[in-house]
Amino acid sequence: MVSVEDLSFLRDRNHRYNWLQRHFVHHRLRLRLKKAKIVYAADERVATDLVKYYFVSKDKIVLR
Repeated sequence: MVSVEDLSFLRDRNHRYNWLQRHFVHHRLRLRLKKAKIVYAADERVATDLVKYYFVSKDKIVLR
């Protein structure tokens, strides 16, 4: 089970994370999502970003 609240660091290049932090968070989240059976998304936008950026199947995503 993985809970994802925000993926704005992927879309917004003026985010508070620098490139190294974005790279680290992206790859760590990618590995966790690959192993997860259920992914909890905070809202519909996060759910669509999970499908778009991480190729998570829609049947694994549950909205909170």
